[in-house]
Amino acid sequence: MVYVTNDGLEYLARYCTQSTPGYYSWLAWDAGVTVEAAGTTALTSEITDSGLERALATVSYEASYKSVWQKTFSITADKTAKGCGCANQLAVGGKFLMVHAFGADKNFEIGETTQLTMKLTFSR
Repeated sequence: MVYVTNDGLEYLARYCTQSTPGYYSWLAWDAGVTVEAAGTTALTSEITDSGLERALATVSYEASYKSVWQKTFSITADKTAKGCGCANQLAVGGKFLMVHAFGADKNFEIGETTQLTMKLTFSR
C-alpha cells in the first residue's frame, strides 16, 4: 500500500485548477434531477440558455488541499436549476469531474446575477 503525502495532496488539488482546454474548467447547470453517483456521465437536462449556459470558471487553489471553481452568471430569463457540474469542455457532453444535486430548487429571475462555486477537497 502507498500513502499520499501532504505535498502530493497539494499537487493534486493544484493540478485540478488548470484552466486550459481539456481540463475540468467548465461549470454547468442542470434543470433535471442531477444524479450524484460515480457513474454519472452527463447532467440530466443541462441548461443551455438564459445566461446559465456552460461557462469557463475561474479556478484556484485554496489552502488545505482544496480546488475551487467559480463563475458569475447573468440571468436573461426566468429559470430553475436543480443541480450543477464541472465538465472538461465548453460543448455539452464531455466528461464531468463532479456533479451536485441541490437540496432545493434554485429559482432565477431575469436581470439577476448568481455566483456558482464548486469546491473539491483532496484527502486520504
